[in-house]
Amino acid sequence: MNYIDLKYTNLLSNRLERFSVKATNPYRVNFRCPICGDSSKSKVKTRGWILEKNNSAIMYCHNCGASMGLRRFLEKIDPILYNDYIIDTRLDKDILKKQIEEIKSPIDTLIHKVPVFKKSGSPLLSIKKISQLRPDHPAKAYIQKRQIPTSKHYKLYYAPKFNSWVNSIIPGKLPDFGTDAPRLILPFIDKAGVMFGFQGRAFDKTSLRYITIMLDEERAKIFGMDTADFDKKYQIVEGPIDSLFLDNTIAMAGADVTVPNEENSVTIFDNEPRNKEICDRMHKALDRGLKVCIWPSGIVDKDINDMVLSGVDPINVQMIIDNNTFSGLQGKLQLSAWRKC
Repeated sequence: MNYIDLKYTNLLSNRLERFSVKATNPYRVNFRCPICGDSSKSKVKTRGWILEKNNSAIMYCHNCGASMGLRRFLEKIDPILYNDYIIDTRLDKDILKKQIEEIKSPIDTLIHKVPVFKKSGSPLLSIKKISQLRPDHPAKAYIQKRQIPTSKHYKLYYAPKFNSWVNSIIPGKLPDFGTDAPRLILPFIDKAGVMFGFQGRAFDKTSLRYITIMLDEERAKIFGMDTADFDKKYQIVEGPIDSLFLDNTIAMAGADVTVPNEENSVTIFDNEPRNKEICDRMHKALDRGLKVCIWPSGIVDKDINDMVLSGVDPINVQMIIDNNTFSGLQGKLQLSAWRKC
């Protein structure tokens, strides 16, 4: 692990409960996660980790699914250490830059930077949007079969050879399986138009239905950041495709993520009352004072896309969500009833 990340990981020993170094090569630190509180029932559970990855420190929690680089983790839990970290990393870069200039070597050969791309120079330019495909194209037919609104087709892309396309962005990222299958591309794009990751969805039945590639590991896996207005009421769903049926909606492409202005959010989980993980996540959201949609007993479909395919108009889906959004004690009572359905 680089010495700055190692230094600040160890400085967290007095900040994190039950901090314990489990290994040094690679470096592994265990502690109680300060983001979710880890466990209200047991004070000895330690499901937060700082792990060494590519010579840097990455934080991950096996309880709440939080995942981020050390810089972002410090920003969340200790602003003073965060400021010191920023200063140290900048000083370190300045020293390295000076050394590079002295030996007259190209800086790009010595400093590895996370690849980020603006739309104007994006790898997305090498593939087509669904909106650009001919009407009889198989990928177009698939999207139309899912009844995804035509107005949202521009947000989706088609990669005819997914592995080759990924490897053109990150050389050697995916192996050559001999047959390179097409996938639907759901890009993660921020407000500045920078693609920081993407999800590839298989068109056929495969064990790897979704493959998520992050170009910046410190960014949360969120689809729809580029078009969402976080200053107004917005919604969070579990899957990118479900988000396309609702206005001002983002999707968590994985576990729980940290979102802007979460007090303006309504979280919409899949309709799976028998799924313990989903129920636990709903309970934690309510514990944090957030608003959660708890589906009424008359809804049998698993997710929003299934509801639309069953004949429910997206406008009516939105009405159901609005009429079944709860928080606080009322939310917990509704959740308890929903789990027994």
